[in-house]
Amino acid sequence: MAKLLPLSLCFCFLLVSSSAFSFRQQSDEENVCQFQRLTAQTPDNRIDSEGGFIETWNPNSQEFQCAGAALSRCTLRRNALRRPYYSNAPQQIFVQQGSGYFGLIFPGCPGTIEERIQGSQSQREMEKESHQKVHRFKEGDLIAVPHGVAFWMYNDKDTDVVTICFMQTESRHNQLDNFPRKFNLAGKQEQEFLQYQHQQQSQQFSPRDHHEGEGGNIFSGFTPDFLAHAFQVEDRQIVQNLRGENERQEQGAIVTVRGGDLRILSPAEREQFDEDEQRGMDNGIEETLCTARVSKNLQGMTSGEFSFNPQAGILTNVNDLDLPILNWLGLSAEYGKLYRNAMIVPHYNLNANSIIHALKGRAHVQVVDCSGNRVFDEELEEGHVLVLPQNFAVATKSQSENFEYVAFKTNSRPSIGNLAGENSFMSNLPEEVVANSYELPREKAKQLKNNNPFKFLVPPQDQSESEMMIKTVA
Repeated sequence: MAKLLPLSLCFCFLLVSSSAFSFRQQSDEENVCQFQRLTAQTPDNRIDSEGGFIETWNPNSQEFQCAGAALSRCTLRRNALRRPYYSNAPQQIFVQQGSGYFGLIFPGCPGTIEERIQGSQSQREMEKESHQKVHRFKEGDLIAVPHGVAFWMYNDKDTDVVTICFMQTESRHNQLDNFPRKFNLAGKQEQEFLQYQHQQQSQQFSPRDHHEGEGGNIFSGFTPDFLAHAFQVEDRQIVQNLRGENERQEQGAIVTVRGGDLRILSPAEREQFDEDEQRGMDNGIEETLCTARVSKNLQGMTSGEFSFNPQAGILTNVNDLDLPILNWLGLSAEYGKLYRNAMIVPHYNLNANSIIHALKGRAHVQVVDCSGNRVFDEELEEGHVLVLPQNFAVATKSQSENFEYVAFKTNSRPSIGNLAGENSFMSNLPEEVVANSYELPREKAKQLKNNNPFKFLVPPQDQSESEMMIKTVA
C-alpha cells in the first residue's frame, strides 16, 4: 500500500498536467483577442414592445467575446414599465436620457418600505403594502445591478428614458457560460439575445428544448397546479396571467401602465425619500447588501473627478471607492465630454477591458496593439460601440462641439497609464533614457519629455503651430 500512494499522486499529477496543457493549447487555438482590426459596432437587432423597444449588439462578435461582455439599449416611453427580470451576470446600467423610478429585489432582504394604498370600493380603510426600496434615477446615473437580483424600471415623465445596459458575462459570479441571459419574471416576450443564441453551434442548453416554447417568463414553465399551490391562490386568472397566458402579442418586455401614472410614492413621500437618499450618500458606515447604495451620477460628480480642463473637457469615473457595491460586481465606469479639436492623450487600461459607447457627437479614435499596428483609425459616432481590449493604447480627438461617451470597465478599480503629458510614462523617464531610447539630442529629448503640461486632456492645438509642426516632421 505504501507504494500505491506515490504512484497515485504521480498519476494525478500527470493527469492534471495533461489537462492543463490541453486547456492552454485549446485556449491558444481559440484566442479571440488576436485582432488585426477593431470595428465600431451598431445594434443589429431590435425588439419592439407596446411601451418602447430594446436594441442589442451581437455578443458573438470577436470584440465582445474578447471582453466577455454584452450590450443592449432600452427606450421607455411615457408611463412605460420595464418588467422585472434578473440576469446570469452583473450589470451596469447608464441613464443616457430621462428620469423615473427603478427597483432592485435582493433575495433574502425584507421589505423595508411601507405604503398605504387604497383598497377596493367596499373597503373604507387604507391597506398597508410593503416592498423593498424604490429608487429615483435621472440622466447621467450609473446603476449597479448584481447577478441574480431582479430589476425593474419605470418612466413617469414625457421625455423618453434611454438606458445602456452592460453585462459582464465573463465574471466570476457567472457559473453558466459566457452567453448573456435575461430571466424574465413577467409577461411573454422574446429573450433579448435569443437570436444570437440560436447562431451558436454548440449550445449546451437550447431554448428550443423548453416544453412551453420560446418567449415565456420563469413562471411559464411551471404547471398551473404548482403555481396555485406555491402562491396559495385559487383564482384561475391570477395563475394564467402569472404564466403569461393572457398576453397581447404587442405587449412584450415593456408595457404601458393603464389608467395614468404608476403610483409608487405620493409627492410628500417622494420629497422625503429624496432627502433620505441625499443624507445617506456618504454615511461612512460599511454597507450591507440589503442597504447598499446602487447608483451614482457620473455627469454631476464633484468628487472623484479624474480629469478636467476648461478648454478641453471633463472625465469622471465611478469605481468601488465611490460606489462600494461595484467591488462585489468587479465593474466600474467612466464618462467623458470632449470639446471640439480637444484630445485625450494616448493611454491604456492596465487591468480592464473597456466598452466605449458614443453618446453624442463624433470623434477620431486611434487604437494600437502590442505590435505597434493601428487596429482602429476611424470616427466614432453617436450610437457606435468600440471594444477596447486591456493594454491596447488609445487616443481620441473630438470632431464635434461636444463628444460625449460612457465606458464600461471590467474592473472595480481600473488603472490607467497615460503615455504623454504630465505624470505620464514619458515625463517620468530620465532625460538620458529618453535621448538614448529614441536616439534624440538631449534638447529634443527634453521637449518630448516636458512640452505637454496637461495631464490627460489636451486643449485644441493652434492651427498655425500644428501646420508648422507637420511640415517640420515631413
